[in-house]
Amino acid sequence: MDNKTPLTPKKRGRKPINIDLDRVEYLASLNMGIMDICKSLGVGWDTFNKHRNKKNSELSERLAIGKSKGLERATAKLMDKINDGEFNAIQFYLKSADRERWAEKVETKVNINLNEIINQGKGRLIEGEKVEEGLIKERFLCQDKDNQDNDNE
Repeated sequence: MDNKTPLTPKKRGRKPINIDLDRVEYLASLNMGIMDICKSLGVGWDTFNKHRNKKNSELSERLAIGKSKGLERATAKLMDKINDGEFNAIQFYLKSADRERWAEKVETKVNINLNEIINQGKGRLIEGEKVEEGLIKERFLCQDKDNQDNDNE
């Protein structure tokens, strides 16, 4: 007998995919989209989505944490600029925080007389029918003339 160790059979199925959750959180903090995060990790969207939609998924939690961190960082920088007295930062903050009072609104007023439009449309339809009737009558006259010419020959 040989003293060789028995070979263990290969496992069947796909290898499990491990997603680096720290990297996901970092990329989400940069406000990257899901597809870009998938490409960066080298994982397909279906796989990523399957892991994200699992019950009590740590992946979806880390995505949310990353987005919150990115928003926190950007807001802190904006507040630093506001504290420095930069007009553009103050203006941006006011326009986005209190849109009712600070947003620039563009109002467009349009006056449409529907009765006039409908009457014009009806006029076109009626005129179109008259033209079509005239063409139909012309065709019948031409066909009758051709038939009479053929009969005379």
